Amino acid sequence: MVRLDHFVVNIDNNMEKLKELKKQIEPLGYPFEPTWGKGTKGFKVANIWIGLQYLEMVWLKKKDGGGWKPDWVEKYNNGHRGIIAIYLMTDKLDEIREELKGRGIPVSDPERISFRWFFGLFKKTMPWRSIFTASIPGTDLEICYGELDSPDIMEKMKAYMVPNAADNGIEGIKEAIVRGNFSEEAWGYIRKLFPDAEQHGNCLKYDMGTTCLSFESWEKPGLNVELKAETTNKKYLGKSFTVENLRITTM
Repeated sequence: MVRLDHFVVNIDNNMEKLKELKKQIEPLGYPFEPTWGKGTKGFKVANIWIGLQYLEMVWLKKKDGGGWKPDWVEKYNNGHRGIIAIYLMTDKLDEIREELKGRGIPVSDPERISFRWFFGLFKKTMPWRSIFTASIPGTDLEICYGELDSPDIMEKMKAYMVPNAADNGIEGIKEAIVRGNFSEEAWGYIRKLFPDAEQHGNCLKYDMGTTCLSFESWEKPGLNVELKAETTNKKYLGKSFTVENLRITTM
């Protein structure tokens, strides 16, 4: 089983902008506490929880990133803002890695995210392993995979998935659509990443059952990512907000 999990977005180190975002999105059904995410002296994260999926908005407090992923730190310091990674969760991480390698996709060894906090006295290690693929050619976007150490960890983690739009009937992100002026090289790479994806006009769609990841051609420069969040609450239908080059629309 593979599903959409979270979306890593580089943002400015600007708490006032985050407070304004909070004011904007809470009336749309997305509760948000920008200071509650993980962090160290070098980086900080703010999460917007949408059911089991979430936005992981990251900013650096120090140039060295304080334990954040080194190549992402370098891109951040070089001015990158916006989405940098789409995380897919699986229960077959090693199998997927071997399949990717077999198709010629550059992919990292499985690794654990860990960082030191509270003046470096404590080390926090996440209860999952991750693999990282090379960026889609012509972009900075990586497709990453994670696997929890055991199935019961998700139940324990739900206590930390707060505040959560699920409390307002916004149940989760059902589809992510990545739009870009992709080169032939990029399209070839995307098809290698997702050989089971189906072509629908100018859209390549990878259907995972509960969630879907799509890639579409468009003429504008740069990337644009739209997340479609499903709701049972009619008052939030059609509402949307934007963080950098990522847009969340409630369907």
